[in-house]
Amino acid sequence: MLGRKWLRKQRQIARALTDTVAHRWLGEHLFGKALWAPQRNAVARGLALGLFIAFTPTIPFQMLLAATGAFLLKADLPAAIVGVWVTNPLTAVPIYLAANKLGHRLLQDTWLLSLVQEFFVQESRSAAFFNHALYLWTGSLLMAVLAALAGWGAVHLLWGLME
Repeated sequence: MLGRKWLRKQRQIARALTDTVAHRWLGEHLFGKALWAPQRNAVARGLALGLFIAFTPTIPFQMLLAATGAFLLKADLPAAIVGVWVTNPLTAVPIYLAANKLGHRLLQDTWLLSLVQEFFVQESRSAAFFNHALYLWTGSLLMAVLAALAGWGAVHLLWGLME
């Protein structure tokens, strides 16, 4: 019952996109089955994509990146969008603080950190900015990969249990 209702809603959304700018720009690819119909691999790809993007510090662009990535990777669009919602105004700060701390621990006394510090004068504000950016992106990318793998595996595991 719930599955049919969800499919009907997805078809309504797809019909609402007919004759829009997105439809004229992307053509019939906008209505590809992998984007809208729940298929095991497409949903797994979509959730993994959404979780990966959610854990990267790209907050103002996450929905756009997820939609574009779902279109290019033939992933389930609703799953990608739901995955991005992991980071929201309540969870973003703790997630990015944890990523920054993880990156700091991983990069402490490494050649990459030394390279960044040599490139910029150590006492300058730009050096501190690039150090923190390097910590944040390193931790975020590691967390993003782990979250994407966990999401992909969870979809396959749960889908297999439901069959």
